Amino acid sequence: MGDLVLKEETYGQTMDGVVVPYLEARKTAFMVQRDGGHKLNCMKYMADDPVGVVIISHGFTETAEKYLENIYYFVKKHYHVYIHDHCGHGYSYRLTKDLSLVHVDSYGRYIRDLLELARRAGEENPGLPLYLYAHSMGGGVGAAALAAEPELFQKAVLTSPMIRPITAGIPWPVTCALAGLLCAVGRAEKYIPGGHPFDGKETFETSPSSNRERYWYYQKKRESIKEFQMTSPSCGWLYGAVKLNRYLQKEAWKKIRTPILLFQADDDTFVVGKQQRKFVDKINRAGNTSAELVFVPGTKHEIFNSSTEILDRYWETVFGFLAD
Repeated sequence: MGDLVLKEETYGQTMDGVVVPYLEARKTAFMVQRDGGHKLNCMKYMADDPVGVVIISHGFTETAEKYLENIYYFVKKHYHVYIHDHCGHGYSYRLTKDLSLVHVDSYGRYIRDLLELARRAGEENPGLPLYLYAHSMGGGVGAAALAAEPELFQKAVLTSPMIRPITAGIPWPVTCALAGLLCAVGRAEKYIPGGHPFDGKETFETSPSSNRERYWYYQKKRESIKEFQMTSPSCGWLYGAVKLNRYLQKEAWKKIRTPILLFQADDDTFVVGKQQRKFVDKINRAGNTSAELVFVPGTKHEIFNSSTEILDRYWETVFGFLAD
């Protein structure tokens, strides 16, 4: 990757002095109208001499703003980028008033929103291949979107995708039953047991990032912008994650036709690695396309927030896959 990946020693300075101005000059913000008058907050970043279009699907409690470094790399490598805040995140529409609570009535909503943005990107850039880059919750949503429209994306990069979330020591069958029960008794829009509003007490040590400079650059924004302060899922969100897992492992893998590169983190305390391997194996066994799992030593859940040394290899693999 040469000198493209930002160095830790000057990370904040380079982000503010180089990356942000570069992207702002190429950015167009817009809203996409969704069902019921809801508005999806979207951005697009235009590259010189584009070779493709990348749709980014962010993770749980994240925002498009968190992906500026990733967007910069894609644009510098001549890919247009389209990204949105998922429902319940950032500046997009919400189904509850509590800004700390991530609630969705169905994961189908996430999938439909993502596909709407992707179709728009395709229509605005005829002749350019469409690619998906999706992380964590956004990776699970992205995998389902690949099954919903098998011919839409030419290739997909899933990084630490949430095929199944880790549920803090609670057995998965118990989680499934509890999530369904809580929704049935009218708690779909309430915090899951143990959930709480944003309190600003998060630390780097317990975060999904393994790079202090990258973690704090976004965390400082998060602490100052109330729309970025999502912390906990609703019971409805959790039940949606249960149903998404069932769909991905029982049906979606049969429908996918898009080549997939799946990155698995070394020390991931947010999603189940075994479920990722199982998903990849099923896709390859089906024989309709190829799926490759790349294990990345020395990383936590947010692989893209690792050391510069790791990111050099990570991004070289990403761009090699897209260009192959």
